Amino acid sequence: MSATHMTEASPAGGVDWGLVGRQIVGILRMELRNQLFSRRAFALYFLAFAPVGIMALWAASPVPDKLALSGPIDASRVYAFVFQGYLSTSIFLSCLILFMSLFRGEILEKSLHYYFLSPIRREVLVAGKYVAALIAVTGVFAVGTTTLYLLTMSPWGLGELGRYLFSGPGLGHLITYVSIAVLACIGYGAIFQLAGQLFKNPVSVAVLLWAWEFINPFLPSLLKKLSVIFYLNSLLPVPVAAGAFAIQADPIPAWVSVPGVLLLTAAVLALAGWRARNMEISYGSDD
Repeated sequence: MSATHMTEASPAGGVDWGLVGRQIVGILRMELRNQLFSRRAFALYFLAFAPVGIMALWAASPVPDKLALSGPIDASRVYAFVFQGYLSTSIFLSCLILFMSLFRGEILEKSLHYYFLSPIRREVLVAGKYVAALIAVTGVFAVGTTTLYLLTMSPWGLGELGRYLFSGPGLGHLITYVSIAVLACIGYGAIFQLAGQLFKNPVSVAVLLWAWEFINPFLPSLLKKLSVIFYLNSLLPVPVAAGAFAIQADPIPAWVSVPGVLLLTAAVLALAGWRARNMEISYGSDD
């Protein structure tokens, strides 16, 4: 079965932005339910909050490594290490699961043609689906990142935690970590949405991307810059040692890293819109 592209007629002056806005809101309503209450959402919640549960056990137990720390300032180094793993595993995999299924999942479920037969511009559909998934994943990981941070700093009491947050660097560090998590969702989400549109087996592409991000510390300086994780790690408020075999490279300043990830996202979404505009569904060949 195939479906052809139908578009809403534009006014003489160009795009009817009011109509576009209403269409995006309609897509958001439908897609947010899918992202937050579908079977895929259980994977999102598990990946986001399983590390939080482990950290809660660490905070409540007399772990020797924890007892050796003098307070939240020392614990900030522990959190920096934990967050890096959270970034490269929980956030990465959640973006893979949610964003890659935005188009590929509907093709497999034979439901994408309902969108394609409606009078919605394909670019609007791409934007609406992306924004809905982004709202879901950033909301969950903003809560997860914050809870994980507060648990790491909490074993020394609320008084010490309050002083660290409001009289020390704690609150600024927390805002930075949440911002990095959101930026990771923005960049990885766009990449995985496009992968789901371009490839019949996007999981293999995801594995290659994960391997490239994983070996980033060991790549030459020029190649490091061809990955999202390098720009995210450059923003970390507490640097993490990469290991004895890592090749050192100067971190990219925030005024370059943040616009760099956003420009990459914009380019990938533009390509995703072009791909959607030229897609034809043939469920028999899974294309």
